[in-house]
Amino acid sequence: MLIAILFAYLCMLVFVSKRTGGNDSDADFFLGNRRSPWWAVAIGMVGASVSGVSFVSVPGWVPATGFSYMQMVFGFLVGYLVVAYLLLPIYYHAERVSIYSYLESKLGRAGRLTGALFFLLNKMLGAAVKFYVAAFVLFQMVDLTFLPYPLFVVLCVGFVYLYTYKSGIRTVVWTDLIQTLVMVLTLVLLLVSVLSAMDMGVMEGIRYVKESSLSTMFHFEDWSSKGYFWKQFVSGAFVVIVMTGLDQDMIQKNLSCRSLPEAQRNMMSYAVIFIPVNLLFLALGLLIASHYGVDSLPAKGDALLPYFVKESGMVAMACFSVGMLASSLSSVDSAMTAMTTSFITDVLEKKEGSFSSSFRHKVHLCVAVILCVIVILLDFLHNDHAIDLIYQLVSYLYGPLLGMFAFCIIHKNQYVSNKWVAAVAIASPLLSYWVSIKIRTAFSYEMGYELLLLNGLLTYIGILLLSLFISGRKI
Repeated sequence: MLIAILFAYLCMLVFVSKRTGGNDSDADFFLGNRRSPWWAVAIGMVGASVSGVSFVSVPGWVPATGFSYMQMVFGFLVGYLVVAYLLLPIYYHAERVSIYSYLESKLGRAGRLTGALFFLLNKMLGAAVKFYVAAFVLFQMVDLTFLPYPLFVVLCVGFVYLYTYKSGIRTVVWTDLIQTLVMVLTLVLLLVSVLSAMDMGVMEGIRYVKESSLSTMFHFEDWSSKGYFWKQFVSGAFVVIVMTGLDQDMIQKNLSCRSLPEAQRNMMSYAVIFIPVNLLFLALGLLIASHYGVDSLPAKGDALLPYFVKESGMVAMACFSVGMLASSLSSVDSAMTAMTTSFITDVLEKKEGSFSSSFRHKVHLCVAVILCVIVILLDFLHNDHAIDLIYQLVSYLYGPLLGMFAFCIIHKNQYVSNKWVAAVAIASPLLSYWVSIKIRTAFSYEMGYELLLLNGLLTYIGILLLSLFISGRKI
């Protein structure tokens, strides 16, 4: 029964892609011919950001950290303001398909290629981790053990390829809209299910969550703790700046809007929607933890929500399975499209219209194959808190992007065309890791997401030194 429901859902996505797809042109694949409605992009971006990871990791965090994750979420809002009113105007003014072309204007070809390669590495790993969480949970929940796990992964990614290879971002905007709505509906149904198990009505459940000690959001007690408010808040703002503002995946959707004002409207609408969605995920985790008793949980971390769903019967399992699939595919489809775009335009340096659609299909297929391989390999490296792993990757791999873009925006009259830009970008994450180890040993201070700031600062300083002492010159 569950297999039939999931297969029907996948077929529906392929059908939608056929109905909304364009004419297999580069204009449709890269930017949807700049005709995407801002409201459709805003809703779809929620699903692309949340992914299947949030379905299991965010609720699973509640017994250990309460609602402290909201400190980062509120920081996200500041980050979205920066993206909407600082970065989006730059990208729209450049009128390019890839945002990393902006780096070329100040850091030369080496800067553009370095930025694109850091994006591709981070996005491939991040998309693989997100999809692995969903694939692993679904494989166990739906009892697909009669299939080899690698074949299951290939089939899922294969469906994504089927509905994205032709029209790319034009299709992704609409499929992500549907998948976000399915994800939110699933979340609501699961909340109803746990309230029913606790013999509570909606209003009673809201009061219970509000009065629970686990719903405490803000922590100002210990500045050395990872959960300290200002560390979480500031890190959240910068995480959004890099994960959204410096990410080809997320910006590509915004560039598909009809105009800059519509893209800005989309970005801020998405920012506002993101807050209640995360509150719902945290409320779900709190209620499940309370249902079993925080001190006697039958499962922890990513395993908590799947355990509850499995106990709740077929309806809950069907909702959860479809919701997990919807949220995971909504992040994978746009990631694959963005990686294809960046590889063709930044790495291969091909201009729109200078290659055939069959060539683009082959690149897209290669991206899908590499993603499959990494997801299968991750089966040997399962992490109970996958969302934390993703943010750790961001701290190290997106930091150089933060430093490079900061240099380009701040020093508008400086030009650094030098192969050492790549060396600086590679050295910064390594140096950041070394510094974090030394600080932990010397001061017993555990660095959290502020590693992103340190990494970006080191990259910025390194490029600034290059501009002053090696290849800097006025333009």
